[in-house]
Amino acid sequence: MRIAYLGQMADVSHENGICKKIAAQGKSWLHAGHAVQYFSLTPTTKVWPGLAPLEADLVARGGATQRMFRSFELVRRIRAWRPDLIYFRYGYHSAGLPALFRDFPTVAELNSDDLKEYPLTLSRAKQLYHRLTRGRVLWPVAGFVPVTHELETRFAGFRKPAEVIANGIALDAFPHAPVPAAGAPLRLVFIGSRDTPWHGLERVAEIGTLFPEAVVDVIGTETVPAPANVVFHGELPRTKYEPLLLGATAALGTLGLFRKHMDEACPLKVREYLALGLPVLGGYRDTDIPDSADYFLRVPNDSAPLAPHRSRIAHWLEHWRTRRVPRAAVAHLDNAVKEKRRLDFLHRLVRTP
Repeated sequence: MRIAYLGQMADVSHENGICKKIAAQGKSWLHAGHAVQYFSLTPTTKVWPGLAPLEADLVARGGATQRMFRSFELVRRIRAWRPDLIYFRYGYHSAGLPALFRDFPTVAELNSDDLKEYPLTLSRAKQLYHRLTRGRVLWPVAGFVPVTHELETRFAGFRKPAEVIANGIALDAFPHAPVPAAGAPLRLVFIGSRDTPWHGLERVAEIGTLFPEAVVDVIGTETVPAPANVVFHGELPRTKYEPLLLGATAALGTLGLFRKHMDEACPLKVREYLALGLPVLGGYRDTDIPDSADYFLRVPNDSAPLAPHRSRIAHWLEHWRTRRVPRAAVAHLDNAVKEKRRLDFLHRLVRTP
């Protein structure tokens, strides 16, 4: 197949979680023998070197008055490339996309409930525009790939074929963290992004308060009021933050998903934690992790204080203090498994008359 990967809400100019996911997917498809090219309107046409060997055709989106014309230019380039299928990382309506999706089979990857998330990040005018136009890009697509079952349910009204495929990771690209020494200090780590209130950064600070004996390393986010044992490192490339993960006792996943009125997720950072062998504490239900998994401690998905759960968290941390998550326990997270399922689904839609 010739797959045009159409990105939205993704900045591929530098290393970040979304960019790494796009790169991993594209590499898997190329390795499987498909032709793949990434297309997007972007703030800059600079490309993160880690995207290679996936080729990118980027159009600088420009200002508000230029964006419609730039979008039509992007659509023209996709048409000229003549894909068999468009893989659309859904975000919003852009000029020219509805007609493009009617002319080429298109699969939309659904990463969030836009109707719940966008009020947290967009102005009222942008929210109104989005609500008025979202159907124009969702109705013409041939199918959905929601990353959770919850999202599959929320988009069911569009009556599209859907295949739930949670986020994966290339397990062999990560070392397995050494087992901490018995007397090693308690260290926790959290990776987040700026302007993402559903990550629950203030609850990370709360955990630092509940466990003053622990060092909590926070990577990639803004700062919030926190005790001195919570250390904010800012944005770091993987080469700089991975040593912090390798030395951690456990990792912290998303803790504020309730702000998006959601309960299920599959964060990219949690796949990275687990690939390294770190157990995870999170405030949500993970699509890929069974309730019986001892390596994932689920705390309530709400704003109530975590203090009543301190003893349960402390017992769990003590259990994992000198252990790592076996690679075999998370083998189902590997991209080799995920991308085979995804490509099988794309093949079915291409062949549908």
